[in-house]
Amino acid sequence: MKVAGTPDFQNDIRTVFTVSELTEGIGLAIEGAFPGFLHVEGEVSNLKESSSGHAYFTLKDSSSQIRGVFFRGQRRNERFLPRDGDQVLATGRLTLYRPRGEYQIVVHTMEPAGIGKFFLEFRRVQHTLQEEGLLRPDRKRPLPAYPFKIALVTSLKGAVVWDFLRIAGSRNPAVSIVILPVRVQGDGAVEDIVEAFTRRIPRIDALDAVVIARGGGSIEDLWPFNSERLARTILSCPVPVVSAVGHETNVTIADLVSDLRVATPSEAAEKLVPHSGELQRRVKGAFDRLTHVLLNELRKENLRYFRARDRLFLWPHQIVSFHQRRERSEGRLISIVERKNHSFSMERQEIHQRLEQSVFHLLRQKRAFLEKTASRIKTPYALYVLKREKQESLKGRLQTSMARVLSFSSLRQGGGQDRLVKSMRNRLEEFRSMHRTLTERLQAATPFSALEKGFAILFHARDRTLVSPARLPHSGEILLARIPGFEIGLEVRSVETWTGDGR
Repeated sequence: MKVAGTPDFQNDIRTVFTVSELTEGIGLAIEGAFPGFLHVEGEVSNLKESSSGHAYFTLKDSSSQIRGVFFRGQRRNERFLPRDGDQVLATGRLTLYRPRGEYQIVVHTMEPAGIGKFFLEFRRVQHTLQEEGLLRPDRKRPLPAYPFKIALVTSLKGAVVWDFLRIAGSRNPAVSIVILPVRVQGDGAVEDIVEAFTRRIPRIDALDAVVIARGGGSIEDLWPFNSERLARTILSCPVPVVSAVGHETNVTIADLVSDLRVATPSEAAEKLVPHSGELQRRVKGAFDRLTHVLLNELRKENLRYFRARDRLFLWPHQIVSFHQRRERSEGRLISIVERKNHSFSMERQEIHQRLEQSVFHLLRQKRAFLEKTASRIKTPYALYVLKREKQESLKGRLQTSMARVLSFSSLRQGGGQDRLVKSMRNRLEEFRSMHRTLTERLQAATPFSALEKGFAILFHARDRTLVSPARLPHSGEILLARIPGFEIGLEVRSVETWTGDGR
């Protein structure tokens, strides 16, 4: 057999090898013939552990033996520790120990013999799921902090159900436990568990978590939980899954794909169900923290209130002080004004009386004049024209008199007579209001006020007298209809009685 990179082992008596060259060639030949990992089953004998933690042993069967070494770094990850006489399945690499020229197997893992096929299948499923990224820690979902409904997938036989219910009930009786009975070992166990996950669990309303559990047992008993089909079913569960299969030393594929792995069903109940006393302590702690925050805010608000109140109580004193100073200043100013006004107070009263007498006298003259003139007017139109002329004349005379009086008052009284001027102006406004009222009444009394409302006034054409019920026109007579700005000639065709009701 020729191995690349080895010396030429032809039967050449002239070729001489050193021991190292020959050993190296043998080592390359052996390692090249058995590359990668291989599995060897045999009995352990001559097991020795060095002070460094490495284990050295011989693996033998009825006719042969091979040296083996189990280094400390690999042993640390293994749960099974062999003893002399144990039948084991060792997995490792075949190498040649050059210093002694002995070939040996460097073991990576070791399991008891008889479970080799299970172990290989376990590694295959684990490797497949790992390659797909389904065993990554970041895929693990957190458990609900306060679950209200939990599904327990297990067998009704055994103490698993009662242990879980006892622990859950003692911690928080308010949590609802839904039991889904399944077979957990033997034929049909995988199908039962998968059916519980795919059909029965989706029908449960408001489910918070699932616990899959069974007690300890042999690897054959626990083998349904290493099924790849069950592993993918657990991964597709919509709620977090807790695995409590076997004991602490038993690891299954279901443990690896679940969101949390615990050693026993009792521990699963402790992990999932919060203690009611702990909940009460948390609620009390939250209440105490909230109360502390509210009290701090209340103290801050009280401090702001008292500060604002103190400032508010200071303001009235400042306002009173200001008013006192203002009253003193006003008192001095009033005293000065009173001394100045005392000299002409009598004159002011006299002016006020004369002004009132003058205004009332003018109004009496106006009224007498209007009454006298109205008695002389023969026609309403002349009365209206004469009234307007006299009204404008009286208005001009009144304005002239008031301006003269105000001018005289301002010259005599100076800046200190503001109140007198204001009083006189108010009286003047009252007189003007009386004048407007009388004028409006006079205008409303004239017949011509109807012209502004769309009516017409009829006159007899021959003598220009008003048409009235006392002097009705006759048929064929000519009348004059007066509207604002125009006179219209009309001929009477007929004269009929009008009752006022439209007939």
